Amino acid sequence: MASVSSSGGRSPVASAADAESVLSFAATASLADPPPVGPSLRHLAVIPDGNRRWAEDKGLPSLEGHRRGCERTLELLDRCRTGTGIEVLTLWTTSVENLSRSRAEVDQGLPVIAEFVGHIASLEQWRIGFLGDLDLLPLSMAAEFRDHAHRSSTVQGPLVNFAIAYSGQDEITRAVRRFLDSRMSDGHLLPGQEPLSAGELARYLDTAGLPDPDLVIRTSGETRLSGFMPWQTLHSELYFSPVLWPDFDASALDEALEGYRGRRQRRGL
Repeated sequence: MASVSSSGGRSPVASAADAESVLSFAATASLADPPPVGPSLRHLAVIPDGNRRWAEDKGLPSLEGHRRGCERTLELLDRCRTGTGIEVLTLWTTSVENLSRSRAEVDQGLPVIAEFVGHIASLEQWRIGFLGDLDLLPLSMAAEFRDHAHRSSTVQGPLVNFAIAYSGQDEITRAVRRFLDSRMSDGHLLPGQEPLSAGELARYLDTAGLPDPDLVIRTSGETRLSGFMPWQTLHSELYFSPVLWPDFDASALDEALEGYRGRRQRRGL
């Protein structure tokens, strides 16, 4: 799966023609049952970073890093679906900043993401959602993603959110615009006439109606969120792993989950 970072330059891309072989290889991945996760871990968010670096370190083409990253992502999906109690998994696959890269890179990367999402949809094991501004994508791709979300809405399973064309600042900006549009449509031309609460604005975010992430995992040694879900991660536990995403195996995930279970959650300072 193509991992992204707004810090730039680390997200593998591959041609759309390679996607079928990538997915068929990765679909064979499976892990043993994970250790139990406490009921408080309802929403896990992941920034799967380091695919390209993994390939470069081994002198391999970026496609190999993409293949291994895709394998790890399917393993994560499989584990979260069975025996963890996780209801929502959010994966940051591409940022708004990524879309400003060279046309060749964007034209190679987006079809691979679309192919991967289509593969997940075909399994009919997850409900599918999207964060980000899909209107920034090609029209046919955006329509395909919306169709996946609609068709999967009746699946009896957890929800996987793909953050595509996503930026935290952009999400909040779009939420404010939707809030103002709603106020004006109700005849409130001056929004300041009524106070705006955090809870009210949250209803206009891409994650409206969903629990905030309990745990955010970022791989590859980066120790920042790079604009990932800034509103929703106010009280989230953060776990930064030095492991590159293609190497983030069962033991690495277990370590992250054990670390989460051992933390004492508090609000405020």
